[in-house]
Amino acid sequence: MAPKLPPVAVNPAWKGLNCTVCGREHPRDWPDFVCADCGADGILDAVYDYEKVAAGLKRGDPFPIDGVYAPPAGRPDLWRFAPLMPMAPEAPHPCWSLGGTPLLAAGRLARHLGLHRLLLKDDTGLPSASLKDRATAVALADAARRGVGHIACASTGNAAASLAVLAARAGVTTTIFVPASAPPAKLAQLELHGATVNKVDGSYDEAFDLSVREQVANGWYSRNCAYNPLLVEGKKTAALELFLELGGHAPDVVFVPTGDGCIVSSTAKAFLELRALGLTDRVPRVYGVQAEGAAPLARAWALMAAEGRDPVTMPGKAVLAAVEPMRAQTYADSICVGVPRNRVKAWLKVARTGGGFFSVSDDQIREAARLMARMAGLWAEPSGAAGFAGMVAAVEAGLVEKDEMVAVLVTGSGLKVGVV
Repeated sequence: MAPKLPPVAVNPAWKGLNCTVCGREHPRDWPDFVCADCGADGILDAVYDYEKVAAGLKRGDPFPIDGVYAPPAGRPDLWRFAPLMPMAPEAPHPCWSLGGTPLLAAGRLARHLGLHRLLLKDDTGLPSASLKDRATAVALADAARRGVGHIACASTGNAAASLAVLAARAGVTTTIFVPASAPPAKLAQLELHGATVNKVDGSYDEAFDLSVREQVANGWYSRNCAYNPLLVEGKKTAALELFLELGGHAPDVVFVPTGDGCIVSSTAKAFLELRALGLTDRVPRVYGVQAEGAAPLARAWALMAAEGRDPVTMPGKAVLAAVEPMRAQTYADSICVGVPRNRVKAWLKVARTGGGFFSVSDDQIREAARLMARMAGLWAEPSGAAGFAGMVAAVEAGLVEKDEMVAVLVTGSGLKVGVV
């Protein structure tokens, strides 16, 4: 039985869900999480009536909320972006009232790298110490809307921890599938918060497949962000906050750690939607940064560039064929993904920004984590530091101009793993 949580209102501007592979349209009350024709490969994308969204925006506040929960003045949370989300709770609750994380102006780091302006979007202070709480907040809201009281997911650690922590606040039952090799500190976080943990003797990709089978068989709500299209909508609030924190301006370039492709696709989508609403006239280049040992998107992108193909015009089916699975191996556990489930959405959104995908070594990630800690006072876990490592590599490779405004998403705290 679902716990008693505040009611959740559906956004009238949310039109439904489109398949990223074949383009088939699905209504917003579609009971499944993937395309009716393409199955598990057919990851859906939430679409909105942008004219209706724009018509409801008030001058002076680009994201008012009429008729649903508006957070107290001075304490904005992710639901301030309800006009660009499928739904919003009608009242606050500790399980979904979060967000509003700081944007750090890293002056020492910028000078060290020879940059004019460097910004770190620090999501390490969220309840479970990672950006993935944003997606879990939406999962809990949608599960409450649907009347489902059991939520499950597969994770290398952060998504699972996020679900365990916030579900404990909501009183929701959780079942979590993790590779047995997940960091002990993250496994402890799950069990301490009351989740049922299934340790899978295999990779994240194998845990993911098992979780989907069990979700379907038992009627559980899916908190797999690369499977459930609504969760990306929660993650994009990090980029929307960044935009507001810059006074309604977009940076020139954004770097994002990338595993399944959910956070990078959400970041690109956020800025594309801001342009669609007329709130900005430009979109930053968004780069997805992968670890070399888990870089199927980066490998496919490099091959595409070598062949002179245009990433923007590639259809979804071509992207599916281009991004080949690999056996993933990296110490950056949260991006240790060999089959990026959200690869099509990530590719198509990122390509439209003029950005791309590339990879960095584990040694580069380690050095980036040390540099960020010593010169910005921010300790990121390995996957959380991957975006910064990619930014350093991009500066060295001349992909970033010294006078550009550069932003990096820092997605998880080093305290979660205790290593550099």
